[in-house]
Amino acid sequence: MHITDLTHVLDASGALAPVKGPARTLAQFLVDVVAHATAGADNESPAPACFKCRKSAVTAARAMDQAIVWACPACGAEGRISKWQGTAWDLNESPGARS
Repeated sequence: MHITDLTHVLDASGALAPVKGPARTLAQFLVDVVAHATAGADNESPAPACFKCRKSAVTAARAMDQAIVWACPACGAEGRISKWQGTAWDLNESPGARS
């Protein structure tokens, strides 16, 4: 299981820190999962493809502790993303959601 504190892949300005390579690929995947999971119920955009197998879209949802949990049905990769609130990829619509 991949356990991620999203702030670990962001620079001081809140942008993705890794510039290229596998680290950038993983960081982009993680922020795409956050955006997809926080876009709301009417989100019609497809879920991001698994960074590991690239064969299937991942499922993503918020856990009771507000972490975002994701899983790939094709390869079994899974993870939890914390500290995503208030980032550029936090698409919550409620005004108090970014506190």
